[in-house]
Amino acid sequence: MGLKAPAKAAALITKGILRVMGRGATTMPGKVAIKLCPDIISKCARGKKIITVTGTNGKTTTTHMITSMLRTLGYEVITNVSGANLASGIATTFLCDKPSKGADPDKTVYVLETDEAAFARIAGDLQPKVCLVTNLFRDQLDRYGELTHTRDLIANGIDKTSAKIVLNADDSLVASMGKTRSERATYFGISLKTMIENNTLHPNKTILEASSDAAFCPDCKVRYKYNARSFGHLGDYECPSCGFATPSKRFELSYDASGNPSDEGFPFTMTDTVSGKACDMNLKIAGSHNLYNTCAAVSAVTRFLESEQGSEGGTDIIGQVCRAQDNVEAAFGRMEKIAVGSKYICILLVKNPVGLDRSLSFVAQSSDADSLMLVLNSNTADGKDVSWIWDVDFESKVNDLPSNIYVSGQRYGDMMLRVSYSGRTVDGYGTLEYATTLLKGALKDCPDGKCIYILPNYTAMLDLRGRLVKELKLKEFWKD
Repeated sequence: MGLKAPAKAAALITKGILRVMGRGATTMPGKVAIKLCPDIISKCARGKKIITVTGTNGKTTTTHMITSMLRTLGYEVITNVSGANLASGIATTFLCDKPSKGADPDKTVYVLETDEAAFARIAGDLQPKVCLVTNLFRDQLDRYGELTHTRDLIANGIDKTSAKIVLNADDSLVASMGKTRSERATYFGISLKTMIENNTLHPNKTILEASSDAAFCPDCKVRYKYNARSFGHLGDYECPSCGFATPSKRFELSYDASGNPSDEGFPFTMTDTVSGKACDMNLKIAGSHNLYNTCAAVSAVTRFLESEQGSEGGTDIIGQVCRAQDNVEAAFGRMEKIAVGSKYICILLVKNPVGLDRSLSFVAQSSDADSLMLVLNSNTADGKDVSWIWDVDFESKVNDLPSNIYVSGQRYGDMMLRVSYSGRTVDGYGTLEYATTLLKGALKDCPDGKCIYILPNYTAMLDLRGRLVKELKLKEFWKD
């Protein structure tokens, strides 16, 4: 048994103490256990069915979607619900979150959101059945360096496993990981027809310029040619030099780009090109980027179930998975809409240029938006360098944003300057200690039925939500 038993006991004691103190206990129990037993993760993971989710944006939401679908399909699921995705958070999940009494081990799955760099270190210990990679965008450059380095970290982790890999075909960096791993790679993405229609509806009625995140083929250093784009550097691409192009997608999502959400959500169709099965679905979590997250989740769950049943495309597995998607709701801190009396606040985590750009676009198009609060921190988990906010296109959206804009956080001055350069004035500002005062004032002035949209980065989201728990009596994310 070695040190596993004392490490687990120490983790559980640490969790108990932290919960008494009113803290979430999402990482510290794991840190203590790893200190006592460095190989605790491999010991805990042995023999378990595991799905990992890594990438830059959408990890928490996609992990939450996969978890919800599997539970609907009758599986017992253990997951790192708070998004604590470093080795310490994953160790905590293994040690402190156990299946319910009498749960069938064959129907128990661990769905683990995994930080990109952590994935490289612990993928071999986890030995997952399925590895999902959502996308790669510039994020925390002071920690990760350039995106090709992040891609290589994930690829190195994949090579320590025999897992089936599910890759975003529309992301050239992610798709490139399937070049030498084609026998176990499956691709998902938006249909070319949908992307072309979307581009023609853009005010410029043309293919948008790809962002600088991955505009060039990493092998040839030649700029990709795009036939259409969705956002950032995602789209239908081809390298004029080596010929590397968007791989054929097994799981393809299409929608009417001119359509509007209904009471049932935003309609779209998921097609499994292997079986030819097409499922009409509704996106329940607002935001066009969640179409990718949904497509990723459906793809990963389908591949997992196929690996369990030893079949591919020959049954109605994808139909079952698509129907299970109807029960998915927003994850902690991600498009989380909270009623405060007759008014609402909505939290949209943003942590890099593409994430903030997508969220600003969503708020600009929201009919219920009364005001906007931008909260910016620069702790280690956020990245010390906040210059990325200048890579976000505020200017094209600023006239459609709510009339009242507030800024807060450790770097509220930087965000206030960015907003002012876009041509708007800030209606209130201050440190995080002042954020709840700003929010209370905004709520007081907010009409019934309207929403205050809060866009914080990672530690700002955790801090602010903790304050809201106390001020507005919200439920802690770790409470049942």
